[in-house]
Amino acid sequence: MPTWTNEEISFHDDQRLMGKLIERIGVFNGLSQQELIELLRNAEKCNFSSGETIVRQNGTGAYLYIIIAGQVLVLKSSENRGGKILAKLHTGDCFGEMSFIDGDPRSASVIADSPCILLRLNENACLSAPLAGAKIFRNIARILSCRLRAMDEAYVTQSSSGAA
Repeated sequence: MPTWTNEEISFHDDQRLMGKLIERIGVFNGLSQQELIELLRNAEKCNFSSGETIVRQNGTGAYLYIIIAGQVLVLKSSENRGGKILAKLHTGDCFGEMSFIDGDPRSASVIADSPCILLRLNENACLSAPLAGAKIFRNIARILSCRLRAMDEAYVTQSSSGAA
């Protein structure tokens, strides 16, 4: 899990920052510095305090969030069982990819578990830089595939231990 100092996440040294983003953030894997610059022209930098809700389950919004610094909790609630923490995401992780892709309501809530600096991308950021956008969508597919495999494994492990 990458960690950065405040100096590293300042936006004064663009080339160094671009290199660190490409190197440390999976959703930017394979982008050139120029592609990342084009993509980030339409991105927003967002700050959230610890405990602040970033997205709400069933809320609208088709943004992809990339954690530049901090950590968040992904929570899923149901009428019958209250809320459950699905994941803790850290610097370099992303969230919101499902609504970013399909435009459907958010499947879970995300709350800042520490002060966070996030990059927020919308679909227009990818459409305005098509080659970079294609690479972003490919990387999202890889991230979702990895998460699905982990869930499959957890399900099999849980089912095996419950049957004994």
